[in-house]
Amino acid sequence: MMDQLTSEEQFLLLGKVSGSLSPDEENALEQLFQSNPHARQAYEELVSSLPVEDVTVHFAQRKENPTWRDLKTEFQERGQSSLVVKQVPFYRKKWIAAAMVIGVMAMGAVLWQQFRKSVKTDLIKIPSTSAIELKLANGQVINLSQEQGTINVGTAQLNNTNKSLNYATGNSPTVAGINTLTVPIGMDYKINLSDGSEVWLNSATQLEFPLSFSGNTREITINGEAYIKVAKNALKPFLVHLPHSTVQVLGTEFNVNTYDSGVVRVALVEGSVNMHAATGESKLTPGKQAIYQIGKSITQVVFEERNVLSWRKGLFYFNDISLEEISKVLLRWYGVKVVIENPALLSRQFSGVINRNRPIQYFIEDLKVISHIDAELDRNGVLHFK
Repeated sequence: MMDQLTSEEQFLLLGKVSGSLSPDEENALEQLFQSNPHARQAYEELVSSLPVEDVTVHFAQRKENPTWRDLKTEFQERGQSSLVVKQVPFYRKKWIAAAMVIGVMAMGAVLWQQFRKSVKTDLIKIPSTSAIELKLANGQVINLSQEQGTINVGTAQLNNTNKSLNYATGNSPTVAGINTLTVPIGMDYKINLSDGSEVWLNSATQLEFPLSFSGNTREITINGEAYIKVAKNALKPFLVHLPHSTVQVLGTEFNVNTYDSGVVRVALVEGSVNMHAATGESKLTPGKQAIYQIGKSITQVVFEERNVLSWRKGLFYFNDISLEEISKVLLRWYGVKVVIENPALLSRQFSGVINRNRPIQYFIEDLKVISHIDAELDRNGVLHFK
């Protein structure tokens, strides 16, 4: 019966069992039950295939904190995986994400030094400041985490409210110089540019921009991750400079990600963009993501909006990635460094979601209870996976 449902419909059923659906997803599931008779039957088959104590007790206990799931590993360790996999084959599919974390043992040997691995992260890209800061072209630094409301800065007037910055240049529409907006670890911020374009900045991200756009182009520079909604202006193309590449648009919405050193990702939501790099250029259509690695040609893949854009809601969805990759997110969102002490953990892959709006202790608790992975924060703020 599951085979008659789409992957998105299967996700809703599995999320219902684990108690991890959002209110919107709960409504979508109710609509699915009403419109598709196979969905209700598939859900009942799913529930009947799971151990009674898990459906009635375990999932109920975890419903208040559904940020980390590892059902497959849990059933395997309890000797029940054959039952679940046989009757519910979609556990093996790669699409399973959202509120599930699946531990998968990979093949191959892992080389270790003293059986401890400190996760390497690109600290150069992570701003050292602990506050959202705006450094103006004249050198003045404004702490946007502290200074709220109207802020007068010479010929411009800033308005900093609700994690969002608006500004006006008054009688001096052309203000020279480049300003730098820095969003540190664990925070996010939005800025409305002078042309009406909107930029949402993720944690550990820097934006360089002018207070007003002069000349025949509108140009900004981003290092980190941002979602950009460009105001249309056919006479002034909008250029986004990224490490090793540039994106040119007229009016569109897209996401840029340069967290990984030497890799640039541009995901187009609507409109059209051209990505330019040293090895060539590539034109994107909505639903596609361009990926450029230094020295290689630009490639394109279809992307899932839930995985790429959910950071704007404080969520990080991931699918079949290593604990090392997850650790990089923990550093950007919580400011914790990670040491992996158990060599077996490097050969496991996970899919799931991390909620930045919750303290990291929730993540650690779920990891222990569901995935049976011991994690502990030491007095120096270093997270150890054991």
